[in-house]
Amino acid sequence: MQKLVTSEQIRKLESKVIGDRENVSLALMEKAGSGLAKIALEYKEPYLVICGKGNNGGDGIVAARYLLESKKKVFLVLTSNPNEISRDAKTNFELIKDKIDYFVLAKTEDKTFLDKLSNSNTVIECLLGTGRKSDLGEFYEWIIKSVNNSKKHIIACDIPTGVDADTGNISNVVIKADVTVTFGYPKIGLLVYPARKYVGKLKTIDIGLSLPTTNYFLLNDDFLKENLPKRFEDSNKGTFGKTLLVCGSKKYPGAAFLSSRAASSIGSGLTTLSSPEEVLKKITKEIPEVTYADFSLDAILEESEKSSVIVIGPGLGTEDKVKDLVFNLLKKVNIPIVLDADGINVLSGKKEILKEAKKEIVITPHPKEFSRLTQKNLEDVLNNKIELTKNEAHFLNATVVLKGPATIIGTKDGNVYISGFANAALAKGGTGDVLAGFIGGLIAQGLEPSLAACVGVYLHGKCGEVVAKKKTVFSVLPQDLINVLPDVIRGFVF
Repeated sequence: MQKLVTSEQIRKLESKVIGDRENVSLALMEKAGSGLAKIALEYKEPYLVICGKGNNGGDGIVAARYLLESKKKVFLVLTSNPNEISRDAKTNFELIKDKIDYFVLAKTEDKTFLDKLSNSNTVIECLLGTGRKSDLGEFYEWIIKSVNNSKKHIIACDIPTGVDADTGNISNVVIKADVTVTFGYPKIGLLVYPARKYVGKLKTIDIGLSLPTTNYFLLNDDFLKENLPKRFEDSNKGTFGKTLLVCGSKKYPGAAFLSSRAASSIGSGLTTLSSPEEVLKKITKEIPEVTYADFSLDAILEESEKSSVIVIGPGLGTEDKVKDLVFNLLKKVNIPIVLDADGINVLSGKKEILKEAKKEIVITPHPKEFSRLTQKNLEDVLNNKIELTKNEAHFLNATVVLKGPATIIGTKDGNVYISGFANAALAKGGTGDVLAGFIGGLIAQGLEPSLAACVGVYLHGKCGEVVAKKKTVFSVLPQDLINVLPDVIRGFVF
């Protein structure tokens, strides 16, 4: 997995290296700026390097020097007087001020700036860095809009100006980069929407910082290879556990079909579905691999004693009888629980009941379901996804999977995992039912619930990516994710 950091964590790492040694601070800027220039060389000259007065601007000044030394045409723009820029930036500016075409941009509608912008091919944006969190004033707003509207290639230095490095939120205006060159370690906000729409390709430059102590991670292919359940030749169906699913209703029989088939397809040794009789009549011929249990509290509790995990919620509905069933199951079953969809909706405002569960719970809400559960308005959820996921996982002593583009997973031990997949093909009813089945089937095979959630989410995203290439983002059906699962797993196992 890739370690992610907050802006405060990266500042501490830099301070630890620098101490009170000015030469070390300059050395870090040299590494950052030279790395930025190396990536910029992949794009066409002339380059327009726009620098703020802080060290982010200093990185840009170093990059400009390297580009000059590579015999490239470079225009340098300072947004403050040279005597106002940071100490390290000033040191580097002194090295090139007599060699480079530069000017100070002090006001909006500056014709010189617009001419230089028009005559460049690539813009390197080094305005504000990670420290800015509030909306930007008129001056920066004009610069950013001018750059964005120029249709030039845009390279952001460390983070696009206007992006919050810690939350992924954005200011009133944001640089829309083609590539963001970040230093040391990726900042978690760069991987989260809406910021991610403005990041472009994310490239990380090693500037010699030590390994961070962090609770934030990006899931990747290596993680999946290491954590897929092992399947040995001398195994039997009992080896891989039993998934019990309580899903479906007259209105939503397909949810029971999708979640059950997903659990079985991902490797659950045995899969049993408890659903209303009218649902079972519709789907029994479609999934003969699945066995069935009566749709009653006593029958489900009896079946749970022979099961490894229970998945509750997809397509259940929210009638009072369903609410009573869910409440009783949460309190009485003695196996891990995956709670999805209506299993979450019936708990609106009553999240504390989750703390009464005997074993670990994985909840898989989308933002609206999370809003109902926590009684926070949807805007608060969307603006504080990382913090809320982390805090609620700790409070509930559960794993929280906040679904959406770049799904966020919070675990009870305080860790936060980001799945990098953002795919419009998954924006379709039923894909969440598949995910719940995937996670349940992985827990049945012996993965710890929090690990199963991470593996399930990543596999789900990978399936969406693979099938969308075949069917386009318009035409993917939730069951296509299950159909392509063997191809995806084959790519990691064989």
